[in-house]
Amino acid sequence: MIPGGELDRRVDEAAGILEKSGIIAASRRVLSNGIQITFNDKSRICGINFYYSKKKGFSVVPGGGDSQFSQEIIGILLSDDTEMPDGTWTGSDEAGKGDYMGPLTVAAVYVNRQRAETYRNIGITDSKVLSNDTVREYARTIKDTSNGFFSIVSLSPLNYNTRFNKLSKKGKNSLDLLAECHAEAIRELFKKNPEPQYVIIDKFCNEKRISHLLPEGKYRLDLRIRGESDPAVAAASVLARDAYLNGLDKISRKFGIKATSGSGRETDKVARMFVNEFGADILDEVAKVHFRNTLKVLSLFG
Repeated sequence: MIPGGELDRRVDEAAGILEKSGIIAASRRVLSNGIQITFNDKSRICGINFYYSKKKGFSVVPGGGDSQFSQEIIGILLSDDTEMPDGTWTGSDEAGKGDYMGPLTVAAVYVNRQRAETYRNIGITDSKVLSNDTVREYARTIKDTSNGFFSIVSLSPLNYNTRFNKLSKKGKNSLDLLAECHAEAIRELFKKNPEPQYVIIDKFCNEKRISHLLPEGKYRLDLRIRGESDPAVAAASVLARDAYLNGLDKISRKFGIKATSGSGRETDKVARMFVNEFGADILDEVAKVHFRNTLKVLSLFG
């Protein structure tokens, strides 16, 4: 059921922000659990879907049409969504968490206001709304201009499976492993830079699960829903996604079969190709084997 008043209010605010940039809301359509608006800027057109819930907050996702235009719109809305703090802060985000094949990657980025504004001005935003080519381009820019101000943790599937098994024996799960990776990336930045005033983590768990893993300090910890609206988290999102894509490429080169992201039927099909060529044990080297996909993949091999 759509929370009409709150969702409508936020959608109207978004349309107002875009209108200032010359982007016009041409039509509005009610979805089963959200609202879709068609936008145009005289030469391009796309749909944007808006959703709202108390648990996940306000979400903005592409809804068809010109994909580059969609990315620009979402970038504008995310950049207007949050005020940047003064001082210095660190943001972290992950990639590969929900993908069966490939690594789990986490990146952390240390910024001051000037560096954060630079990221925002060149269009760095949530990697989920960017094409793979754009992610790689932005990742190169961040690496070339921010030496010493970022860290990346990448767990190969083999490393991931080993660490997951150790945690599961202690009654812990994949979120605990993800918390460890975020903490590792953040601790690495603390070694290279003065303690920031804030640490912003794109929220995936409660504070209890991760706070004891983080470095001691007087900084404020902010576990933020839609954390990618912050430039440091957005930059971390790009670096983490770039590292994930590099991990897929590494697997593809090593075994001669193109590894793929996601966890749907196409991913299962590719995983079966790996098993057919190399045997069931290959999944430890290319996939996160605790996913339900493993049972589906192996069910056809008897």
